[in-house]
This record gives sequence, C-alpha cells and structure tokens, in this order.
Amino acid sequence: MPKKKIPESLEHAAESGRLPKLIGRYLKFCRKAEEKKGGRFPNLAGFCRWMGYGMESLENLRLSNPEAVDYLITVMEDEALNSPILSPTVVGAYLKRRLSYGEKQAGGSSSADCGEVRLVFEHDIAEDGE
Repeated sequence: MPKKKIPESLEHAAESGRLPKLIGRYLKFCRKAEEKKGGRFPNLAGFCRWMGYGMESLENLRLSNPEAVDYLITVMEDEALNSPILSPTVVGAYLKRRLSYGEKQAGGSSSADCGEVRLVFEHDIAEDGE
C-alpha cells in the first residue's frame, strides 16, 4: 500500500491529476522489490492491488475517463516491455497477443488483410547463366 493516504477512487485520482504521481510511486515500489527479490513485474492488477482497489475500480475509471485508462495501460505496457524481468519469449508472446502479430482477426478479414501473397516465377533463373 502507498505510504500516503490514497484518494477515494481511481476516478478521483485521475480528476485531481494525481494518477501519474501514483503510477510513478507504484513503479518505484516495483523497482525496489526487483532490486531486493529479483522480481516485481508492474501490471494493472498489481497497481490496483497496491492502491487498495479491485479491477472494478479500473472499469469504473474506464467508463468515466477512458483517456486516463489509456494512459495507465500505456505506462504499464512501456514498463513491461522495458523490464529486465521478462524473457524475450514472454515479450514476443505479449506482442503477438497485444498487436495481433501472426493471427487473423475474428469475424473475417479487415481492409488491411490482403490474404496470403504467393509469388510464382515461370522463368528459370538457372538458365540465364552467370
């Protein structure tokens, strides 16, 4: 838990402009634990727990202030991707899920999905010589 009194809600923290400072304090907490124990991975659930809230508080913030949640998610994602705790395998899996690398979107193809490209050459380049 934070050393100072926490606001009544995540919404209040966002409205009062205290959310970035609280996120910074949580990240500092994670770094200290990382130095001592070798592992405290910053994440949204951990932030809510550290604040003394459940994930429902985050959902309430999402409804009342989506920009604040976007900021919070962005900070956590940046911290996660730059964390020395994560292996390249975990980062790769995360990027695949978060950015949909290698997966087709559910419900059909999007305008950006052109399908598979297959190149066929009828000319044998070995016949051209050197």
